[in-house]
Amino acid sequence: MRDLANITHKGPKWIILDGDIDPMWIESLNTVMDDNKVLTLASNERIPLNPTMRLLFEISHLRTATPATVSRAGILYINPADLGWNP
Repeated sequence: MRDLANITHKGPKWIILDGDIDPMWIESLNTVMDDNKVLTLASNERIPLNPTMRLLFEISHLRTATPATVSRAGILYINPADLGWNP
């Protein structure tokens, strides 16, 4: 995220996280997903999410996500039966 924040071009920058949500690390991402859009690390380093940056989580379930995380994310459910192999 630090590297993407330092790139100066105005094109889109995506961070794609694929896999189950771990309750320990997702809590640290809540600050970047709220209105502040700033990632605060344990070292107190603050990395702002600039307007061209996006986070995308591709997960199979929300069982381990906290209500705080779910309320900060836009959720799109796609039924696996509707996907097929092509997408």
